[in-house]
Amino acid sequence: MVSKTQGKTLLSLAREAIEKALKHKTVHVPVSVRKQKIFSQQPGIFVTILRNGELSGSMGYPQGTYPLIDGVIMAARDAAFKDPRFKAVRKNELQQLRIRIDVLSKFQLTGISGIKPGKHGIFIQYGLFKALQLPEDARKYKWTAAETVQNALRKAGLASELWNDRNVKISRFTTQRLEEK
Repeated sequence: MVSKTQGKTLLSLAREAIEKALKHKTVHVPVSVRKQKIFSQQPGIFVTILRNGELSGSMGYPQGTYPLIDGVIMAARDAAFKDPRFKAVRKNELQQLRIRIDVLSKFQLTGISGIKPGKHGIFIQYGLFKALQLPEDARKYKWTAAETVQNALRKAGLASELWNDRNVKISRFTTQRLEEK
């Protein structure tokens, strides 16, 4: 669990990562911050950028990919500049942006009956195809568990009809949300 102070640090670093990237510079993380145990853990993370309240980019990494602090910095840059659905952030838009970070709990292998839409996010895998669906998506669109899996399959580039195929591996997780005010 990330404390309120640690959450502010992560949000600040995410914003700094975007600002520095616009100047072709990198973020310097103070040693005192790097030494904090929580920041060396490797949970899954997701960074979402909202521009004037509308989705403007999001990227993330599953657990075990990067230490928390590095994952947040990289996901913030990727959400701002590499999400193919949106135009890259420009310098004059920085004041209009709001950053949100979701820190993911450990994944638990489950079936559809183990998913509580809106409470659980899911990570699906079918061979080399993978996708992650945050809990807020099911809340926003009022999806059932099956619809949540179907949408994750589409996100992975697969047919939604595979939702009940026994070769689809479904893991559930919860999130801790950190958000700029």
